[in-house]
Amino acid sequence: MSSKPFMIAIAGGSCSGKTSIARGVAELVEGRTLVLGLDSYYNDFSGVPEANIEVDVPDALDHRLLVEQLRFLAGGAPVERPDYDFATHSRRKIGRRIEPGDYVIVEGLFALYWPEARELIDLAIFVTIDHDTALARRVERDVRERGRSKSSVVFQYQYKVRPNFERYVLPTMNEADLIVDGNDAVEDSAKKIVARFPQKR
Repeated sequence: MSSKPFMIAIAGGSCSGKTSIARGVAELVEGRTLVLGLDSYYNDFSGVPEANIEVDVPDALDHRLLVEQLRFLAGGAPVERPDYDFATHSRRKIGRRIEPGDYVIVEGLFALYWPEARELIDLAIFVTIDHDTALARRVERDVRERGRSKSSVVFQYQYKVRPNFERYVLPTMNEADLIVDGNDAVEDSAKKIVARFPQKR
């Protein structure tokens, strides 16, 4: 394997399957693989009323720190990744040290949004999904993992998530080298992605 990690970005709408596909890719490749979720890079919103928090817009993330750390990882250096708590909308005081590995998979809504981040990426992926499926998945996830009510999740999706997806995320599909369907089996999508990897590392 070469010393420089092979950098993959997986973007797409909320609950399209980005994280599952990223993990599926990691299971298929030989060598050390880091899956870096952009959710860790949300700004600290502690003390901000929940109704005023916008998490589905690019400015909600600390993209300068993200790009800085991606540059370190691309160069083979470890970083201390922030640790975001969705239940309290705040960053934990202590981050997590992570090593780059042979492959770095960056996944999140805005994985293909910032040009300075895209220039570090070797393979760009976009995951599509229909809105009905995405909403059903988001309700199940946010009620179970993030302490939300079903009605609040539906309201947020209709009036914030979907409009912001169409404004900010969907246009980044044009930056993708490969588009996969979030309704397909995770293993099938992962195999399509891995097929685009260099044959020799």
